[in-house]
Amino acid sequence: MKKMIIFSAAILTAAFLFSAYSSNPVEKKKVLIHIVSDIKKNDGPPCVAVDVALANLKLGNNVEVLFDADAAWNIKKSNDGKNDYDRYEVPTDLKKLVNDQFNDPDILKLKNFGEFLQMLHKKGAKITINGTWNVLTNVEKEIKGKTKMPDYIQPLNLKELASSINNSDAYYRY
Repeated sequence: MKKMIIFSAAILTAAFLFSAYSSNPVEKKKVLIHIVSDIKKNDGPPCVAVDVALANLKLGNNVEVLFDADAAWNIKKSNDGKNDYDRYEVPTDLKKLVNDQFNDPDILKLKNFGEFLQMLHKKGAKITINGTWNVLTNVEKEIKGKTKMPDYIQPLNLKELASSINNSDAYYRY
């Protein structure tokens, strides 16, 4: 009888814990990765930023990558339709290190950081840019303009930009 009571208590405890877990799923964190460094002047911060974005996606978080200040220039497409990220090759050793940690064969196929950003977008990351900066620097004529931006980039006005930063649970600046 004692074994039956212990067994029943264990079953009830397990059922209670399962019920509590399934009714209160773990909330995803909103992670903002704010890239302000020009990849042509200092490639380290932007390279780490995209790796950290991928890591947060793998953790199940909601990720936004925000290009701002000097980094916004890197996203502007030239007359050939490419931007600085499209021209910056992902080093083989970096692809291997990241793939070893995440076991994601898509990483090994990447040729450049433009493709890395597209992959992040396809995996669920929101890729944004400071639209006000784009107008001030004559990249675009309108804050929401996308004539010289990749399709997956979403320009933000100042309220949206401040909201993204203020409402993030985790903030990284590169």
